[in-house]
Amino acid sequence: MPTVTAVPATLLSFHLFPIRGSANCVTSFCEDAYMGSLDLPGVDEMVAMSPAERGVFTRRLDGERREAEARLARWTHQVESHGLHAVDGHRSPTAWGEAECNWSGREALGFVQLGRLLARFPVVALAVETGEIGVGQMHTLARVAGNPRVQQHLDDAIEMLVGHASTLDFDEFLVALLRWESLADEDGAHDRHERAHRNRRARITIGDDEFFLEANGGTVHGVQLKAILDAFTHTEWLADWEAGVGAHGDAMCPGLLERTDAQRRFDALVTIFHQAAQTAGATAAGGLVLNLVMGFDRFQHHLETALGGHPPALDPNDPLAKCETMDGVQLDPNDMLVAAAIGHVRRVVIDSAGVVVDVGRKQRLFTGALRDAVMLGSPWCFWPGCNRPSSQCQADHVLPWGTAGPTATHNGGPGCGHHNRWRTRGYTTWRDHNGHWHHHRPDGTEIGWRAEHPVIDDLTSAGWRTQHHTLEELLAG
Repeated sequence: MPTVTAVPATLLSFHLFPIRGSANCVTSFCEDAYMGSLDLPGVDEMVAMSPAERGVFTRRLDGERREAEARLARWTHQVESHGLHAVDGHRSPTAWGEAECNWSGREALGFVQLGRLLARFPVVALAVETGEIGVGQMHTLARVAGNPRVQQHLDDAIEMLVGHASTLDFDEFLVALLRWESLADEDGAHDRHERAHRNRRARITIGDDEFFLEANGGTVHGVQLKAILDAFTHTEWLADWEAGVGAHGDAMCPGLLERTDAQRRFDALVTIFHQAAQTAGATAAGGLVLNLVMGFDRFQHHLETALGGHPPALDPNDPLAKCETMDGVQLDPNDMLVAAAIGHVRRVVIDSAGVVVDVGRKQRLFTGALRDAVMLGSPWCFWPGCNRPSSQCQADHVLPWGTAGPTATHNGGPGCGHHNRWRTRGYTTWRDHNGHWHHHRPDGTEIGWRAEHPVIDDLTSAGWRTQHHTLEELLAG
């Protein structure tokens, strides 16, 4: 039986860069320059922390993770650059990473792409080093930057994309990045949409004890089907709640609902099939409206192309060149033209921060076109960390109506029912000049990662100008 000698993992580490006079240098792994790991506090100490202190500690731990991932990516790139992955016969640095670290293929490719990105663009490396962008942002940006069909636009766009990564919540950044990619690689995006539509299929497989429903197709049909299913599911929820109130009275709460959300969605699907069989074109009560958003310049561009014209290329760096659902799902512009031809079109004006402007209607509740304008301004609930789509949210006042808050789009935002109620416990919500949401606890500390980032006034040719505001100034302005 072979003998295995265990080597303590904390003894050695290799420098990522050669040191003068030595081709292979080692140093103690415990030097401060290489180890700055935080010790986790005990339970009592953790409980004693304020929410702001727990947030700061969590972000410091995340900073260690970011630094470690960036070092792995740089190391992988150096191995690739010198062809060292081929020493043991590996055909690619991705295969080398899978062999050495038991990474998945996707994970190994991610480190290869990130290493290339950091080596090519110092602005990205600096943003990672200073903690301006996180792990998810740098890997997602590296994946898009690895698309060979966007290379001609990447040099001009990289600073803008890094700016999005450092100032937007991740989900908003992802929408902005995918929007840019769809513009920079319109042919590729169109091909992917066409392929998904061409390969559409649906089938039901009946087993001994259960059945399976499988379907896949293009996003333009997917967003319609999801909206219909969500509407019917909500009807099932209302039925459960009404039955619960009848059984439990004032003691009724979500925990007493008869069915789970998954069960309600299944029952809603059955109802859709039954109604379709009984009445052609049946929908949920009151009908269903699906809002699709497309920038006017992009609409004109693709309309002219569809009519046989040859308009100039679109600027992929234009943040207003949207072609997506209200929830940020990217769509094929050709599908949008079809939707415009068979549906209704309306004009929505937004300002430079991407906020829908006041539509001028004076009323207390956000309804009709005004509610739609508020929802079009944000794909998700405005509360940090909440990914509830705006289509499932309520349009609510940022400054409450009872404290003279106007019913206007600049004072409105989509909030899910839970967080609309939660913020009445002394929390303050406001929106800065760039359209970013900020939320403060009753003690005045800000929730989330924006607490450590100053408010950016705007982007200028001289670079980003940073302007600090008090909450009172912003609310008054």
